[in-house]
Amino acid sequence: MKRSQLLVILALLSLLAAVNLFTADPSKSFFGGLPWWGWAAVTVLLLLLGVLFALRDSRRARLLLEEPLPPQPAEDDGRIRLTPEQLEQYDPDGPSYPHPVVITERCIGCHACVDACPHDVLAIVNGVATPVARDQCMEDTACQVECPVNPKACIVVNTTKKIPPRKVPNRDARFMTDVPGCYIVGDVSGTPLIKNATNEGSDCVKFIHDDLRNFAPPEPQAEVEVVIVGVGPAGLSAAITAQRLGLSYAAVEQDRVLATIEAYPANKYVFFKPETMEPRGGIRPAGAGMQREDILADWVRAMQQSGVRVSEQESCKSVKRAEDGDYFVVQTERGVEKQRVTYKARRVILALGLRGTPMKLKVPGEELKVARDGRTEDKVKYKLTDPEVYKRRRIIVVGAGNSAVEAAVDLVATRRGDKINYRPDFEINEVTLVIRSDMKNDLKFGNKLQVYDCIDEGKIKVFFGTSIKEIREDEVVLMNARTQEVVTTVPNDFIFAMIGGDRPTKFLESIGIKIG
Repeated sequence: MKRSQLLVILALLSLLAAVNLFTADPSKSFFGGLPWWGWAAVTVLLLLLGVLFALRDSRRARLLLEEPLPPQPAEDDGRIRLTPEQLEQYDPDGPSYPHPVVITERCIGCHACVDACPHDVLAIVNGVATPVARDQCMEDTACQVECPVNPKACIVVNTTKKIPPRKVPNRDARFMTDVPGCYIVGDVSGTPLIKNATNEGSDCVKFIHDDLRNFAPPEPQAEVEVVIVGVGPAGLSAAITAQRLGLSYAAVEQDRVLATIEAYPANKYVFFKPETMEPRGGIRPAGAGMQREDILADWVRAMQQSGVRVSEQESCKSVKRAEDGDYFVVQTERGVEKQRVTYKARRVILALGLRGTPMKLKVPGEELKVARDGRTEDKVKYKLTDPEVYKRRRIIVVGAGNSAVEAAVDLVATRRGDKINYRPDFEINEVTLVIRSDMKNDLKFGNKLQVYDCIDEGKIKVFFGTSIKEIREDEVVLMNARTQEVVTTVPNDFIFAMIGGDRPTKFLESIGIKIG
């Protein structure tokens, strides 16, 4: 018998006793209107009810124990098990410790796994990712997480770790997000491939054209049919396709057109992956690849010939769906004056890059412009496009990640794989590396070796636990990052602030787009 049932029986007995006590008749010889045997019968009845309840509960418990439990779905730990045949084909002599295995026919050579690995386990060989140093694998698993293809091409075997899912925006087969009428294409979708991006940009505009012309009713309050945010390969392809289809549009870019391509090192050969995909976008990357400079020249020419108009130096601040119609209100800021601009558009295409807006130093003098070699330019820069432009300059590099370390090394040496050759005295730069705390944990092993070689040889001077206090025309004031006390003043021509960028995750979530 349960404790609750026993308490109910005792409560009932107490209630009956109280009722009989207050209704007792002194002229009668029995208590409360019932003889002793009546009270005994009531007590026995209540006890029998308690026993029946106890028997019922015990039978239920026995049946529950005898019945098999419903099957519980296995927890998805993200680990992918390869079949013995796959292991024999792709990892025939693989060790028993954790390491990556690449399914070569799935690999699209996007470098995502190579860039994600902090220990240089993987490299691109003959256009596909290849484990070149399995013994250096520290079971990071980021290579598998960042692999964009489905099913995965890069798989970590022999691991016991739970591998998290890749954080990418939700979208359907027509590139529409959780927000109806708002689309995502290109790098921000999670597949960093130029050919794929150009195709997505064009296909997305065709879907929008079909929707607006054949299904959606007119919207008199909208000023343009589509706003394209970001004009890299995907955005430019979308803009050219919109121009050709006769869609009214506005294309805004926070930097310059094709800034993602411009950010590549000078003379870099860019592969057009995947090779099996036919180009069908507004711009068509044909062949195996092209040099950076040729890509920029060809695609800018295609933009000009198509008559595409792009508003550069215009940053998108918000995208909100209107409450009084089928359109979006897109707020932007244009130019250094941050002029507020509002667009009312039927549809929105987000063709953003993954780098996001560069993080600023937020110190006095950051917006300073200086005259160098007869040109006026920004003293603080946020990317190093061509190290050959800088010779015998006094340069500060701020940051402790791979991009900062690579920039510092490139300014004093030329790299040939793992080897570096220092520049001759008549062109070598005087480089100072300013690091707020210490080298980052995800710094690639090869980069770490190279930068410490440069430091040991006196080619790079490094300040740990230090940050910039003030930027002046020909010098920079450094301070202790913790106490903010002035450490020293360093003569300086240019600063490269390589401290990362604000990824567009928060921006996407502010629109209502779910990530992952």
